[in-house]
Amino acid sequence: MNPIDLEIYWNRLISITDEAGAALKRTSFSTIVRESNDFACVLLDTEARLVAQSSLSIPGFIGTAPLSLAEILKVFPRETLRPGDILFTNDPWIGTGHLPDATMVAPVFKGDKLIAFAMAIAHLSDIGGRQWSADASELFEEGIRFPVVKLAEEGEFNPLLIQIIQANVRSPMQVLGDIEAQAGALRLAQARLVEMLEEYGLEQIDDIAAAIFAASRDAALRELRKIPPGVYRGSVDSDGWDEPIHIEATITVTHDGVTVDYTGSSDQVRFGVNETVHHTYAYTIYPFKCLLSPGIPNNDGFTRLFKMIAPEGTIVNARHPAAVGARHLIGHQLQAAVFEALAPVFPDRVQADSGAPLWSVLLRGVNPVQGTSFSTILFFNGGMGAMRDRDGPPAAGFPANISNTPVEVAEMLAPVLFHEKSLRDGSGGAGTHVGGMGQTVSFESRWEGRLRVSLLTDRTRVPAKGIMGGSPGETGHVWLNGQPVAHPKGIVDLKVGDRLELALPGGGGFGAP
Repeated sequence: MNPIDLEIYWNRLISITDEAGAALKRTSFSTIVRESNDFACVLLDTEARLVAQSSLSIPGFIGTAPLSLAEILKVFPRETLRPGDILFTNDPWIGTGHLPDATMVAPVFKGDKLIAFAMAIAHLSDIGGRQWSADASELFEEGIRFPVVKLAEEGEFNPLLIQIIQANVRSPMQVLGDIEAQAGALRLAQARLVEMLEEYGLEQIDDIAAAIFAASRDAALRELRKIPPGVYRGSVDSDGWDEPIHIEATITVTHDGVTVDYTGSSDQVRFGVNETVHHTYAYTIYPFKCLLSPGIPNNDGFTRLFKMIAPEGTIVNARHPAAVGARHLIGHQLQAAVFEALAPVFPDRVQADSGAPLWSVLLRGVNPVQGTSFSTILFFNGGMGAMRDRDGPPAAGFPANISNTPVEVAEMLAPVLFHEKSLRDGSGGAGTHVGGMGQTVSFESRWEGRLRVSLLTDRTRVPAKGIMGGSPGETGHVWLNGQPVAHPKGIVDLKVGDRLELALPGGGGFGAP
């Protein structure tokens, strides 16, 4: 394909997903999508291969999208689909790894011919169950699970499915509002893709996709072949629930691709920090994306270069019905094992471990006397790891690309008063370049009744490692009224006037101090 034409088509596809992402963000009801950007909009070809994604999409959703669509099409084959259909699932082993994430996909038709798929994935504010948390002991406590179903059929929403969702969540207007926003994003992507093809006189996107895949593959391979073929090993340790978790990564590099083997990692555990295989894959390939082709949008031309071995029953590939609600507490740390393994041969591109994972705090209150309730989720980031040529950015959303929740938004949506939100000076690991600082967030409950707070945190015991001689960052902590909470991954109850302090960990340093 003419490279000028390819550039035009490629950027047009990206603009379509960006417009769909903007529509989802602006019409969503929850702060999770609107403020924190916990969503993705992608286009895939008829073979379930990723073609383009919106710029704000998070790596976990980009990486799982083609795997999810392949599983979805086993339930509803291509020939059974009609214009206006929307397929839906939140099954952790089909979608993105935990129940709150709604994976929605719609076929794109030009006339009567299937030409592509549009997908919108978003973290819903509630999916029922005991409350989004890390301390569930099995999946059934974590909410309602939908197999692959038709949310809409030929443009008409399934009323029974809507009623089931409405009856099982605490904030039905908010949840259904976000689902409607996802559906709107899908419709927009469908319309814009057909408009593009009509404008350029094309009947399908297969030739464009093939050219995108070839260009991306060649660019990634050029960088990959700078790594000497061989076997490289890295590891990462984290707090776990009641005992530390170890992740072992053996990386085999050839001139034609990479295999990452997690044999030797900890077994799955009783509580909800277990990973599912699709989410593990997504955050395994993401650090390679940062290393090899950061400027090229994600697509199948890049991802096809990677294979993964994740033994079933381990922390990175838990068996159903393991609790997986806080699977990101493991998934977001996989990047550290990859970077450590490749540090000897790619020292100018790797980075130290970050004060990841993302800390998630769910606030929920019920006033039985007044019959009122609320539920909201806040996200906060620790410090990012340092690199050879820079200090780690403070309070940065790596690797999740999810934004910190602004104080003004949090106070508007939840009955809390913030006392502090500041950077933790000196919390980054020492080195030639210093790890990014974590942050301190302190707020007081103003809820007349019991305010239930789920804490999805990590690195309160095991710090983020430095790299190439750099020092580890500081660990974080969670205090209630000045005292450590019983378990920093548990649920705590606040009364009016109680103050909760979150001190997020710092990133590791790069190079000897």
